Amino acid sequence: MPDYFEVQKSSEFGRYTTVTKNVKSGDIIFEEYPFVVGPKPNIAPVCLVCCYPVDGSENGPRCPNCRWPLCENCIGHKFHNDECELFVRNNVKFRDFASYDEPCVQLDCITPLRLLLTKDSNPKRWDEEVSLMEHHELNRRNTDQWFSDQRNVVEFLHGPCKLKELYSEELIHQACGILHVNAFEGRTSFASGCNIQCLFPKAGLSAHSCVPNITHSIYPSDNFKIIVRASIDMKKGETLYTTYTNLMVSTEQRQEHLKSGKFFTCHCARCTDPTELETHFRTFKCNKCDPGLIYSKDPFDENCSWKCTHCKFTTTSTAIQKVLSVIQAEVDFIKTMEFGPERLAKCEEIFRKYRGAFHPSHYLLTAIRQNLIELYGRVEGYELCDLTDKLLEHKVAMCESVLNVLNVLYPGKTRTRAMLLYDLHAPIVLLAKISYATGKIKDGEFKKKLKHAYDLLQESSTILAWEDVDSVEYTISQIGKQSLSQLRDNIRTL
Repeated sequence: MPDYFEVQKSSEFGRYTTVTKNVKSGDIIFEEYPFVVGPKPNIAPVCLVCCYPVDGSENGPRCPNCRWPLCENCIGHKFHNDECELFVRNNVKFRDFASYDEPCVQLDCITPLRLLLTKDSNPKRWDEEVSLMEHHELNRRNTDQWFSDQRNVVEFLHGPCKLKELYSEELIHQACGILHVNAFEGRTSFASGCNIQCLFPKAGLSAHSCVPNITHSIYPSDNFKIIVRASIDMKKGETLYTTYTNLMVSTEQRQEHLKSGKFFTCHCARCTDPTELETHFRTFKCNKCDPGLIYSKDPFDENCSWKCTHCKFTTTSTAIQKVLSVIQAEVDFIKTMEFGPERLAKCEEIFRKYRGAFHPSHYLLTAIRQNLIELYGRVEGYELCDLTDKLLEHKVAMCESVLNVLNVLYPGKTRTRAMLLYDLHAPIVLLAKISYATGKIKDGEFKKKLKHAYDLLQESSTILAWEDVDSVEYTISQIGKQSLSQLRDNIRTL
């Protein structure tokens, strides 16, 4: 299909893209195959193709030719062929690495090496697309990451791999920088699906915003092709905005990530607004007065005081950050717990403990809600059929609260929204059936509630069906379509 974007250039964004026609949410703007795919840096031993964690010791799975880590199912895969030939030719050995918890620095060279080897095999695309990508050499130089690349990539490729005459130090650092600044995270469809990095030169041109207007899906089953879609309606000439950071954290956290990893400060409408577009995503409640809200008037000044909107209470940014770090640690601990009843109970405990301290839409409360939404209906003893009316209503309220935030900060047809809609529709159906069976509502109201759930599920299934056929999201879309048929029959009989 044709591309519906064109490249522009400005002092603010450098190269960026605009849409070349009016588009509706969900419309495809362009498709692209990656220039290179490979393991991320700073990872424990993994198979070089599927990136599934493997035993890095001498007992682990190995390529029969070069003896580097490779699952049996991945032997002979094209991703590994060129580097394998190089390792064999130059007798480059993989040193046994027994730890599962520490980064295996030997693997840091793999994706930069693949990038350079692909440069040689596809010089036209390198010259026209990849070599033009930002790599921030001056900003990266003499940073911890730069020294790590020098030690683990440059010296390895120049030393054991004997590539000094072919690739200069500057070129290797350029390759590392291009990946560091521009690579997308994807997941393999091999084994259980593991994180990888993919370089898409066209997709990498999209400007950043903390309220993006495009979304993308990566398809492992089709050689990791990326499809970029409009998440909201756009008019011809509008700038295409993706996001380079986690949208569900505070302005301070997003800015720190962008500065350290992408080397710029974001001045989008969300970042420049202390209330984060009236969501109050980083706002505290005042404990000195009932209606007061506390936030910093200048998100870009880390020394700016945090003041109450109603009374005269003021506190320092340092005090705020100390409080946040303590609570963030508790929220992060939840992620380390086994998926089960204890994790659910801990989430509820933390939510009750801190909900009085924050605006209801604060990012930490939103994160806890997202955890609870995932747990209720899936944990033993708390499956949907086990939930009381009160807990079903609790799940509905949490879904609607998070949805209100997404409608502002991550609007349109996105995976995140679709998964939330899927979680929302089921308790709505169950509550409606219970109310109807007990005589609390009549046919008309029952039909109305089922129709609402049907609409939510239909939107969810449509969006999730855009994902790769091997993905969890696609599987859920197919389950959703079956549920749609049942709901349709229920509605017709009323």
